[in-house]
Amino acid sequence: MTSPAERMALGQFPTPGWAAEALYERHFAHLGRGDVVWEPTCGPGSFLAVVPEEVEALGSELDPELAAAATASTGRVVLQGDFEAVTLPAAPTTIIGNPPFQLDLIDRLLRKAHAVLPSGGQAGLLLPAYAFQTAARVAGYAEDWSISQEMIPRNIYPGLELPLVFALFTKDGRRRLFGFALYRETADVQKFPRQVRAELDGHRGPVWARAIESVLRMLGGEADLNAIYGALASAPARPSSNPWWKEKVRQTLRRYDRFRVVGPGRYALTGGAEGSGGGMCQLVLI
Repeated sequence: MTSPAERMALGQFPTPGWAAEALYERHFAHLGRGDVVWEPTCGPGSFLAVVPEEVEALGSELDPELAAAATASTGRVVLQGDFEAVTLPAAPTTIIGNPPFQLDLIDRLLRKAHAVLPSGGQAGLLLPAYAFQTAARVAGYAEDWSISQEMIPRNIYPGLELPLVFALFTKDGRRRLFGFALYRETADVQKFPRQVRAELDGHRGPVWARAIESVLRMLGGEADLNAIYGALASAPARPSSNPWWKEKVRQTLRRYDRFRVVGPGRYALTGGAEGSGGGMCQLVLI
């Protein structure tokens, strides 16, 4: 069995019983007969121990001594082995736990959770806040999950210096984010072509209007929506399957008089477009 110092070095911080119970009651008090809770990296079984008796629950743990200790203390089935390799005796409807604070392991755990949970299933994980620090990472998670998060005091764990969150991942296909701002937008904007990003980063008036005007200029002054989308997505990786930025393009084209409709789903720059002068009319093919 690893020592407390070794567990800290590995990013393993066993959750105090009172905190595990409070989190369970806050997020999973609705569970009952017919549900199956799985704690995939259960350690000593902090969350297993607080699942009510009427709710089926099981754990898995790589360390054989910890697995045996969790079985003894909780009375639940604890499978010894890696969470990706163990054979679960029942399909979980809910996953809860405090995985080691290692990003690659967290990513693998979320992939496993998505594979085994039913539609509507949830995974509640206590995580270091840095798991959500970059837009691309969160946008990647949001391809599979709706996610909500809330801050947790780090001094739950003596000696821990990392900010913590409790994150709830819901497999519902809606891909909503709660407690996150500008993550999808940042992930998408970072993948736009350099010229478009320069317009969006500037401070010379409505940024999306300038960016779309720049794209229309590149396209000869007139284009349909698919061509505009294509020009915006011409970076090596397309912005995202998330449609928010396409909605922003359509909204901008309708909002500013520097653009005009010249056909179904087709737009052109007007003579009043910023910096266009009278000559811009010559670029508009009617």
